Amino acid sequence: MVNFSSANSTNITNTTSREGDTADGPSVAGAIIVIIINTITCPFTVLLNVLVIKAVKSTPRLRTNSNVLLACLAVTDALTGLLGQPLFVLWKIFLLFGLSDSGTVEICFSTTVIVIVTASYFHLMLVTLERLLAIKFTMQYPNIITDEKMKRAVLVVWILTFILGVFRVLKMSLVVHSLSLPLTLSCILFLAFAYFVMYRETRLQQEKIKTQQLPQQEVERFNKENKALKTTVFVVGAVIFCLLPLCFCLILLVTCFCDICYTIAPVTQTCAMLNSLVNPLIYCWRQKEMRKVIFRLRTQVADAGIQLLAIKFTMQYSNIVNDEKMKRAVLVAWILAFISGVFRVLKMALVLRSLSGLFIFSCILFIAFAYFVMYRETPTG
Repeated sequence: MVNFSSANSTNITNTTSREGDTADGPSVAGAIIVIIINTITCPFTVLLNVLVIKAVKSTPRLRTNSNVLLACLAVTDALTGLLGQPLFVLWKIFLLFGLSDSGTVEICFSTTVIVIVTASYFHLMLVTLERLLAIKFTMQYPNIITDEKMKRAVLVVWILTFILGVFRVLKMSLVVHSLSLPLTLSCILFLAFAYFVMYRETRLQQEKIKTQQLPQQEVERFNKENKALKTTVFVVGAVIFCLLPLCFCLILLVTCFCDICYTIAPVTQTCAMLNSLVNPLIYCWRQKEMRKVIFRLRTQVADAGIQLLAIKFTMQYSNIVNDEKMKRAVLVAWILAFISGVFRVLKMALVLRSLSGLFIFSCILFIAFAYFVMYRETPTG
């Protein structure tokens, strides 16, 4: 889940734009590092969150109210990997190579971030509210939280998110900034109040269990609700941990340490987006049943795809790869390398950097995919 406000996102994107305009050695190295990190992690972010959604949807035992809301939160995390991180990578590549369309990509990235941030905030509040009602109002909980009410709440969240995105597209920055600050503050205050109340209620219930002979059914129910509460606590803790570098960067920006902020801004944004990868790992760690279902789904999907590739290319290998084609491939590789050297000699730096960026990006994706497939195909033992 991306976790920085729209106003802060605009400040940081402007900061990194100036950084890209005056890029020096360290800033270029930092940009390359965050490009590599986001390129590698975004497929896993999408895959893990999609598996969480599929696990909750397809397994009746996992279809509790808390898990359904966590699956809704996983939708925003999947969108971060599907849209947020790729747009961030594209934006940094455009800045790195000094391309003229970097401003357009920045607008797309910042608008996407604002939409995902708003949805993430609201879903996090819904998850916390559900736990608060389950702990504080145990007897009335089944009447308060129903499937129909949850669907309406999630629908309202996405409507409000869409409205804020429209404001951003229409360049109504004043309205967006006016809404983002109250939204951020209300989210922080609500979470602090809710977890304070839940901590007190949990302590009281634990004391009651120790001093009174409560029915075993009530004790089991409390343990189940408490375990779900701990999962949400870890999720919120991961949000805070991933958000701390960005908060530190914003403090530096406010206190006029702009040079340091220019350098670390891409790293802080990457840390915030990596929260979307951490959340599904927390779900799997905290819930054994979900972990089993996700691993089973992952194995089924991977095996089906890899078996298809293996059958297709094994039967056609002798026709695809032969001596003549290998010679041609090596010749093409040397021709491309020679052309790159000519560009360098002729000082056509923009063309060279554009080609090298695309080559590095495609090389990383191809090698990661190829070795994953080969690892799965290699027999063990």
